[in-house]
Amino acid sequence: MERPRVGVAVLTMGNRPAELRALLNSVAKQDEKAARIVVVGNGTPLPDLPDEVSGVELPENLGESGGRNVALERHAVYYRMTARNRVWLARRHLPAPLMPVYLGTWTLLTLARTRSVGGLRAWAAGFVEGVREPCGPRRPMRWATVWRMTHLGRPPII
Repeated sequence: MERPRVGVAVLTMGNRPAELRALLNSVAKQDEKAARIVVVGNGTPLPDLPDEVSGVELPENLGESGGRNVALERHAVYYRMTARNRVWLARRHLPAPLMPVYLGTWTLLTLARTRSVGGLRAWAAGFVEGVREPCGPRRPMRWATVWRMTHLGRPPII
């Protein structure tokens, strides 16, 4: 049986450097090597990091979930699963005429936001997987719900 691969995302505000070093040392001593380690400086510059650790410095503190999302974006699995899940969401819950609009919008946003060719390849693989694989029962929202969401400023195409 293949061993699981684990990625590690660490957030820091820069106010506990000793704890950050201890955490990274602990991760390095685990029985299973981490596939990838990303440290996110959430509105703070990062200290020197070991070679096997990737660092991302954010200009402002995005909060806990925002910082973790930045760390996850660096993984190919994130791109693949996000694309697959968006296709499945459209197939299961959107009225048929809105599916191409929703998927087209997210395709354009992904092309504009994704900075790596590897990320785009993983995203495309996830998109194809979402189209080909079963996604569960189809229960599209009613047009009244579409109108209500749009009226409240949250059209179901973005």
